[in-house]
Amino acid sequence: MLADPADLLTLAHASPAAVAEHDKEAWLGLFSRYHVVEDPVGGRPVLGGLYDPRRRRRGRDPLARFWDTFIAPNDIRFHVQRDDIVDGLTVVRDVTIETRLGRGVVAHAPMHLLYEATLDEGEPRIRRIAAHWEVAPMFAKVAGVSPAKLAVGTSMATRMLRNLGLGGSVAFGAAVRSVGEPGKTAVRRLVEAATRGDSDALDTLGGRVVGDITKIIAAGDTVTASCTVDGSPALLCCYLDRSSLRVVRADVYA
Repeated sequence: MLADPADLLTLAHASPAAVAEHDKEAWLGLFSRYHVVEDPVGGRPVLGGLYDPRRRRRGRDPLARFWDTFIAPNDIRFHVQRDDIVDGLTVVRDVTIETRLGRGVVAHAPMHLLYEATLDEGEPRIRRIAAHWEVAPMFAKVAGVSPAKLAVGTSMATRMLRNLGLGGSVAFGAAVRSVGEPGKTAVRRLVEAATRGDSDALDTLGGRVVGDITKIIAAGDTVTASCTVDGSPALLCCYLDRSSLRVVRADVYA
């Protein structure tokens, strides 16, 4: 597939636009027939185009349930931190997500977003969204014993159980577990080794030397970091072995 970077940016920007407008059908229409949404990375992925045992058919029902659970009841805004990056068929966005959950409860989540595109029915469509953000700090912001936070928490738990079932709700909560600070330390050490000229570290980074590491996020088995390559904005995305906390793969988007 050959795609104009401008078309890919338009596709990626259409997603938060539909979310802001609460336009469910427009949002669902952005995705390819077969798609995956990892939001958050580390939780249970939303898989579309496969057989859905709850509805006993193939289609976008899991994605629609995701919308009904996490998007429909909230006011969500994207605050862009740095210029978007188009690398091949992937659009990378460095953002902070502001979620107004009702009753005056507001949560902010620093996030790295990856939109991977494909060609579906002749048009670019979203094949995968990977939302890298840390669940535990978000839970901490909205948890509490105030009437507003208790009402928001109860409402969210009810929607999750109704739309995702017990298994899906538990799987979402499991995203709290990640490689955490030890994983972030492993990534910092990898970058430092590459800067010193270590050949193994450079091979892992695809020969690229990254610098200016900021905004490090641990989600599931991944660590992402805003950075620069040759002075230009970039994103480092590292995948770790959870048992050894060794970086087994690194993608640099620039």
